[in-house]
Amino acid sequence: MMPIKETPLFLVYSGNALNGLAYRIVQRCPPVATDFLSYEALGKPYDRRDFFKGTGISMHTSKAQSRRIAQTYGTGAGIAFLDLRHPSVVWARTGGRDHITVWASEDVLLAGVLECEGHE
Repeated sequence: MMPIKETPLFLVYSGNALNGLAYRIVQRCPPVATDFLSYEALGKPYDRRDFFKGTGISMHTSKAQSRRIAQTYGTGAGIAFLDLRHPSVVWARTGGRDHITVWASEDVLLAGVLECEGHE
């Protein structure tokens, strides 16, 4: 019998592996620490089968995609541009178009904000 080759369900990378910026839809500009809390940390309900994403922070690798999501669903008043190149940041591609989930403390993420722009 041949051994089963195990492959990871998700590939998780360090923050340094992300080339360019990440974009987070936030409630205000400038953002505050609570803009960088997971559903789990906020006590918001989510599908427990999606625990991997529910304990992380949803972001995009494209500003345009963050803007589309914010406008389509009416979420947030701005988009924060983040540099995630920090040793304690890890992330994974976890969804469709340009979506990533990031795991890091809200303080580290807040410190990584380079700019924030409001949108209509």
